[in-house]
Amino acid sequence: MSAIPHRWNDLALQRKLLIVALLTALAAMLVALAALIAYDISVVRVRLVQDLASRMDLVSLNLDVDLNFGDRSAATRTLSALRGTPDIDSACLFDARHQPFASYARRGEARCAWPEEMAPSGHSFHGDFLSMLAPVRFQHEEVGSLQVEYALQPLAERLSKYGLVLAVVLMTLLIGGALQAIGLRRLVTQPLVALSKVADQVTREQRYDLRAPHFSNDEVGRLSAAFNTMLATVAARDAALRVSQSLLTNIADKSSAVIYVKDLEGRYLMVNERLRKVLPPGSPDPIGHKDADIFDDDTVQVIREGDRRALESSHSYIYEEGVPDATGMVRTYISEKFCLRDEQGKTWAMGGISTDITDRKKSEVELIQYRDKLEELVQLRTAQMVEANKELAESLETLRHAQDELVRSEKLAALGSLVAGVAHELNTPIGNSLLAVSTLIDQTRAFTRLTAEGMKRSTLQAFVNDVASGGEIVLRNLHRAVDLVSSFKQVAVDRTTSQCREFQLCDLVDEILLLLLPTFKKSGITVRQDIPPTIQMKSYPGPFGQVLINLINNALTHGFEGRTEGEILVTARMVDAERVQVVISDNGSGIAPENMGRIYDPFFTTKLGKGGSGLGLNIVYNIVYGVLQGKIDVESGLGAGTRFVLTLPVTS
Repeated sequence: MSAIPHRWNDLALQRKLLIVALLTALAAMLVALAALIAYDISVVRVRLVQDLASRMDLVSLNLDVDLNFGDRSAATRTLSALRGTPDIDSACLFDARHQPFASYARRGEARCAWPEEMAPSGHSFHGDFLSMLAPVRFQHEEVGSLQVEYALQPLAERLSKYGLVLAVVLMTLLIGGALQAIGLRRLVTQPLVALSKVADQVTREQRYDLRAPHFSNDEVGRLSAAFNTMLATVAARDAALRVSQSLLTNIADKSSAVIYVKDLEGRYLMVNERLRKVLPPGSPDPIGHKDADIFDDDTVQVIREGDRRALESSHSYIYEEGVPDATGMVRTYISEKFCLRDEQGKTWAMGGISTDITDRKKSEVELIQYRDKLEELVQLRTAQMVEANKELAESLETLRHAQDELVRSEKLAALGSLVAGVAHELNTPIGNSLLAVSTLIDQTRAFTRLTAEGMKRSTLQAFVNDVASGGEIVLRNLHRAVDLVSSFKQVAVDRTTSQCREFQLCDLVDEILLLLLPTFKKSGITVRQDIPPTIQMKSYPGPFGQVLINLINNALTHGFEGRTEGEILVTARMVDAERVQVVISDNGSGIAPENMGRIYDPFFTTKLGKGGSGLGLNIVYNIVYGVLQGKIDVESGLGAGTRFVLTLPVTS
């Protein structure tokens, strides 16, 4: 019996559908037969009882007189009239004492016995007979009872009447079941068989590019579409998995470390090429083998101990182990072993990464051997360095003195240039004054002679006019000399004292440009300033003047070399309430890009051997960032001129 469900499960779907359709038709036929039997029992028998009761009422009307007068022969003749009713098999007439009075039997002799189990006017079915007991009344008084045995038509004969109906119903159900099976085969079985074939081919050939045919958009069609979507998803994931697996395999095989995975029994599940290369000669392929199949007993003990500790640890276990390589030499590895767990956290394998540190260990030994020698060398070199540092400190001190002397010389040279310029400027007004005074003296002597000899009014008037003109010339030139001396004095005081004081920026720049005027005239370069008179500072005018003079002289020396015309412009503006920006720009030849990073280096100059010391911009840089507490930026390009931008605090 247990084989029947198994065979049923293995049947093809279309056969299952056909069998189910046939069984459904058979069940429907049985239900129809049961309905007919129920109809026969519940409807036909009731009608038979009613019909027999009506007949017995008619017969009992003819028997009441016979019973009342005790005429048995008349009663027998009356009962014999029932022979005309073929369904009545026998009849018994009982008197009031329930004793047989008369009887009738279609075949043989009637067996009349009072039915104790049947109530008066009751009936019962037994076999193919219906027994009914009806009372016989005379003038509303019960004088006896009539029992009739009614022969029922056999059940088979009755059912045969419904045979045609049952045959038509059965044929209709069979045809309907066959049509249903054919329709289901076309609508369900064929698409499912096609889907099953594609699934089987995908399973056998691992071809995720196959697609199931799409017949319709019903449930089976949606199943095919879902299956195709699943295949596309599986194909994409399979491609990604292959790429990831290939990447992981390449990384593992290209790694210089030994990488492996073992199951809980110690069999290798995955190894990289590095492990295969370091195995002893004649070793089998590690996949599927244990350490005992590959290494000697001592090595296996070390490896198993590391595996055991890794499996017992909740984290990775790192230790050193010695394993022989392909040449038989024991190599030292630092191994990190760790558990691999599934989604439920259950350990299913163990992974390991072993890095060969033999060379490093050898290097450590050599390092220890060389350490003592190195300490001796360090002590020796330390003593030599101490001596060299002493000599270097002395040389540095000498160099610092030399630099200070050069800076002082640079300042004195600039001051000498100023003195020469001021002397040149003073020479003009003083010379003019001397010429005017000597002319007046000569005219006075001539006027004295004319006074002794007599003179005209016109001569007197001419002399007075000459004296007045000469006085104005002398006065104007003396004022010019006084201004020059005053400016030079102020600049000289600022240069020598470096005191902090309040000053108007435009006035200070005017004084400095006035001192540099002789140099401008010689070079032909125009120097001018455009500074608002509202900018007032409290700073160090001497160092600021030194910066301005060095920048202007630097422009004259380097920016306009070989040129007889050009312009240097000094401008200033307030950046905010606490800072002022001073810009010294020129339209000279500019600074070469390769020299931009070295212009502030001491002793760097493009005029080496031609009078340049290389300290001008170094002094500017130190003054701006040191004394003036500001910053300096430069913008320059070959042929585009140079801009030095000073950003200084208004109050130092």
